[in-house]
Parts: sequence; C-alpha cells; structure tokens
Amino acid sequence: MTNERRPCPAETKEARVRDTEENAKRCFCPGCPTFDECMIEGRERLYCARGSTRCRLVRLGCVCGECDVAIENGLSSNYYCDGGPAKF
Repeated sequence: MTNERRPCPAETKEARVRDTEENAKRCFCPGCPTFDECMIEGRERLYCARGSTRCRLVRLGCVCGECDVAIENGLSSNYYCDGGPAKF
C-alpha cells in the first residue's frame, strides 16, 4: 500500500451523477414544465450529469427534487438544465 494521497471528489470537482443509459431512462427531465420543444428536438435530458441545455431556457417549474436519479444521488438543487451538472 502506498502513502499516495487520493484527492477527494470535492477537490476534483467530479460529476456527482453518472451519465449512464440507465440513469437517462429514469430521468424526469422530459416531464418537467421547463422542458420544451427545443430540448425534445435536441434529445436532451439528465442535466444533473450532462450539463446545461443549449436551448433558450424559460423557467416554468422544476421536478428535479422528485426525480429518482436526483434522490438516489443526494442532490438538493434544482434547474440543472440551467446551472449545469451536480458536482461533489
């Protein structure tokens, strides 16, 4: 065993949610009031892992707090479509 120090996730700013097909399938983004035609056409979703939308965003409500992916990963913010992915 080495004495090499591994950085903690907070120091590396690693994404908190894994960008997997399983998470994408369980994602609540498409059911969100803010999710619009541009996001549908761009096949966007899983903003908590993938980052902000490329579309012009109009905040009409947020369901991040109800999403199984967000709950299982201990997320406490909203509007990842605007603020970017959840980080440690």
